[in-house]
Amino acid sequence: MEKIIATEVPPHGLDNEILTYLTANSNELKLDDAVVYYGFPVFKDYEHETIKSKILILSRVHGLVLLQTSVKSNLEVDDENLSQVFSFIDSAIRKSKLLRKNKKELHVQFESAIFCTEQLDGDDLENETITSINGIQTYLDEFSHDESPLGDEIFDEARAIIEGSKALSKPSRRIKISDDPSTKLNILIELEKEVSNFDIDQRKIAISLINGPQRIRGLAGSGKTVVLAMKAAHIHLQHPDKKILFTFYTKSLYELIKESVSRFYRHFAGDEPNWEKIDILHAWGGRKIDGVYYNACIENSLSPIAFQVAKSNNPNDPFSFICAKLEERTLKQKYDYILIDEAQDLPNDFFKVCYQLAKGELGSDKNIVWAYDDLQSIFNVYQRTPEELFGSDSDGNPKVDLRKFKANLSYGQSNDLVLYKCYRNPLEVLVTAHAVGFGLYADKPVQMLENQEHWEDVGYTVESGELVAGTQAKITRSRENSPLSIYQQQSKSDLVKLYGAASIDEECSWITDGISAALAEGLKPHDILVISLDDLNARTYFSKISRTLAQHGIRSNNLLTSISAAPPFTLDDMVTLSTVHRAKGNEASLVFAAGIDAIYQYKNHRSGRNKLFTAFTRTKAWLRVSGWGDKANYFFREIEESLLNAPSLIFEVPNIEEIETIQRDLDSKSSEIYKLHQMVGELRDQGFSEEEIQLELNLAFGKGE
Repeated sequence: MEKIIATEVPPHGLDNEILTYLTANSNELKLDDAVVYYGFPVFKDYEHETIKSKILILSRVHGLVLLQTSVKSNLEVDDENLSQVFSFIDSAIRKSKLLRKNKKELHVQFESAIFCTEQLDGDDLENETITSINGIQTYLDEFSHDESPLGDEIFDEARAIIEGSKALSKPSRRIKISDDPSTKLNILIELEKEVSNFDIDQRKIAISLINGPQRIRGLAGSGKTVVLAMKAAHIHLQHPDKKILFTFYTKSLYELIKESVSRFYRHFAGDEPNWEKIDILHAWGGRKIDGVYYNACIENSLSPIAFQVAKSNNPNDPFSFICAKLEERTLKQKYDYILIDEAQDLPNDFFKVCYQLAKGELGSDKNIVWAYDDLQSIFNVYQRTPEELFGSDSDGNPKVDLRKFKANLSYGQSNDLVLYKCYRNPLEVLVTAHAVGFGLYADKPVQMLENQEHWEDVGYTVESGELVAGTQAKITRSRENSPLSIYQQQSKSDLVKLYGAASIDEECSWITDGISAALAEGLKPHDILVISLDDLNARTYFSKISRTLAQHGIRSNNLLTSISAAPPFTLDDMVTLSTVHRAKGNEASLVFAAGIDAIYQYKNHRSGRNKLFTAFTRTKAWLRVSGWGDKANYFFREIEESLLNAPSLIFEVPNIEEIETIQRDLDSKSSEIYKLHQMVGELRDQGFSEEEIQLELNLAFGKGE
């Protein structure tokens, strides 16, 4: 029996007694395959009052069963509440064609009962009554259907509706243009169906609310952003008067986050959230766009530090500099809940700022949920501890101690959660991205995970060898953790194609020809993303590509030429042209990674490897990689070896201490060059003109006028 606990269970009440009984007797009650929800789902009535369910059972044998605990003095109120919850759930499942037998009947039986152990006087109640724990079995036996249990399709559909994942699955508007299952359009239609069935583990994490901090980990593409969006909506349903902050690193995620929160909330409430209670804010912000840092400064009567000043004080991490300065001040507590996405990209000092902004005196009182990508940042696979993120108190104790706080959680709750499955990338692409990102098939690996447990955390198993320096190891990623079925229609060489060009013109022609061919197979322009790995020549790439596309009547969304501070990443019927930095957190069905030769000078550097990993993992299906000459061929050899070995990684385990020593030396030798490239890319992303970029470089590197 699976339990999903959405809110705290009072330790000594009737609710806890029933949940304990159901768990201990699941076999006798025929509930082994059932799902039991506590405190979920939650709805809004026409007066915008919150209607909460107590215990809901979804069983293959019994259908749906609602249980409401009560005491005699509150019986009528609880009976009315139970009837309202029943009506909301009944209405939701009747919207599904799959669950309707006909206009009046459902494929899923639905019953409800009040549980009250006090002597009742034959009260005229709408719902049946159960007066003892043992009476639960008698009640369930009355309508069990051992001979005709619910099939997977009906059971899964009912579960998806109850948990709200149907709110996030958009019906495909794509129309097949042929019956060939191997065409890109037909493959994409099937992929979108698979991804729309939101993973059960994701839904459980989204629904579960605890008091205190919570960490969510998983690979890029495991659904953490949507999980947090669902969680924000669920918090707002449960606690409509609480102030919620949802913050993130990548500006282009704003619309996706807001839409996801809105759709999930509307599924249960029927209308829009109260946006005065939910702040969706970029971590930094500025005069043109609200952000956590900028707003905190203004609201605490402090002057925000300008980007140029921050960059001059800390060229490698200006955001860390300004957060550290802000964190030194005492800030007003503002938020009841803070949700932090893309935590791997945010500095420790930002978390300390959020700690101050969260209501509560102690760390255990701070409702802060942070989600980060294992291996999103290849060059920093070390997982920062909560103590590093939030700091220590005056006695030297961690302000946030998840192990210590876990002891205070109620029945079935956890504050440290892992998402193992990756829904964004085909298995072969993801394994290749890991191999190239680590440099496993290069002259020497650039980075390595710390131990077997870390590999298992990101969905791999050790097939042979031990992860000991100097030994040969083989680790494999299972289909279960990368469940997309595209491999059934597409070979490795279909999924990943490489092209070595003689010039930038030839490379751009190959890309535009590939785009035209994909459109002929039924893809839409907005299904396609072109990423320039070459920051210095990104404008040249995009200018040539957009000009050629325009000649063929294909429009492009060039993010480098947008005048908006946070332009939409995807626009209907337009091919997106983006840098790696802008592409983070976004995805497309077909990705072209152009200019891989520009990474050659950083082939032994974590920063270069991280760029490749991020670019490759933007694709939901097909990856195309291109560049010039021998520098591109260097990486092509790695990619080809990785595809040959996929779904496994086969390598000699390096000495991690030696890698760290080499990386520190490389960091110091190439820091000025890398700093220049990074700065150019970031300034272009922010819309600076070439003249303005030159001025900034002069200021940063001390050059004359």
